[in-house]
Amino acid sequence: MAAAADRGRLTELAHVHPPVLEASGPARTAVRAGYQGEPGAYSEEAVLALFPTAAPVGHRTFTKAIDALQGGDVDVDVIPVENTLGGIVQEANDLLWERGGLRLVAEYVHPIRHCLLGFPGAPVRRAMSHPQALAQTRRYLEARGIEPIPHHDTAGAASDLATRPEPGLAAIASAAAARRYGLEVLAEGIQDDDTNRTRFVVVERGVPDRPAAAAAGSKCSLCFVAAHEPGSLVVALQCLSTRSVNLTRLEARPIFDKPFEYRFFLDFQVADPEAAEAALRDLEAKAHEVRLFGTYRAFA
Repeated sequence: MAAAADRGRLTELAHVHPPVLEASGPARTAVRAGYQGEPGAYSEEAVLALFPTAAPVGHRTFTKAIDALQGGDVDVDVIPVENTLGGIVQEANDLLWERGGLRLVAEYVHPIRHCLLGFPGAPVRRAMSHPQALAQTRRYLEARGIEPIPHHDTAGAASDLATRPEPGLAAIASAAAARRYGLEVLAEGIQDDDTNRTRFVVVERGVPDRPAAAAAGSKCSLCFVAAHEPGSLVVALQCLSTRSVNLTRLEARPIFDKPFEYRFFLDFQVADPEAAEAALRDLEAKAHEVRLFGTYRAFA
């Protein structure tokens, strides 16, 4: 019954189409959900918040997580795309642009409460964690003269510290990671802002849904490259503004091999599906390139 509830949750969240429903049907005991990180990572928490009986499958990198999804080793990926303090999650967004055959089908906003983990005794001189976590705790670390050490994962940093402890070395991760790896919480809630949140998206294989087929209250995500000429970004954004389509996110990322040229990651609300579809079609006509990621129910 629990696994069936997760399959229903997929449908409820994402209006999922047959490929995922078949992959997570009666022959499967649970939805196989990939994420970047190790057990105890915030991404695993997001997976279990979305699909409580899922079989979470951690991967060391975002690339490996996407590879597993495209290869059919998992049914969905749950990946972070932006944080209220650290901003855009660069590698995850770049992969959405680079890989084809994927679509976003849901989003989830997860509260992030960072803890300083370690062993009592020696004062903390260095702290290792994922670069996003280090960025989100920058003021705390600077105020105490703690050197930030980048690591591929928050929970991975906790795991490595537990197996290879060093005097003065700590990890920044969740309280759940402390319990999992037998570490002590030396300080709790060390993020620079208590409103710290990370936005995750659920990714599956398939063709992205367009706004025309969406329910009011949905969100549409895409990436575009404006024509390389004066006023092209304004022209692109006017495709939305002239139809009263509300922009909720705009992030610039450099284009490889084209110095100081950019692609733009964009989200907008689908209050009126017809107007949103017209805005998208206009953008597709006027921008140099548009890549639609999906239209899905916005997180409430």
